Amino acid sequence: MPGETVIRLGDDRETSHTVQTIEVSTGECSAEHGSCGKPGVIVVRNTLDQQRPAENSTTRITLCADHQDGAPRMHAAWVASAREMQNPVKRAEFLASSGVTRCPSRSTES
Repeated sequence: MPGETVIRLGDDRETSHTVQTIEVSTGECSAEHGSCGKPGVIVVRNTLDQQRPAENSTTRITLCADHQDGAPRMHAAWVASAREMQNPVKRAEFLASSGVTRCPSRSTES
């Protein structure tokens, strides 16, 4: 079940999504809206990394042994969402809904 998928959006910001499913020995299960609280055994992590401007963010969901069967579905959903953002029209719609009307232009280096 552990694995990593990297999706590059091919945009001016040089954005990529890295979706990882990894085994862990720390953390509490955040299934059932965070009320489970059992020890975590697996984490699904979605990292959005952008080069222009340089920033990143990570969403992490920890699951216990009782809830770990949901990890592949969560991994697949985050990958599908990132792949959808590879479509320039969908990406522009998303950015516009977030108040971003244009991407910064690529810098030129001498």
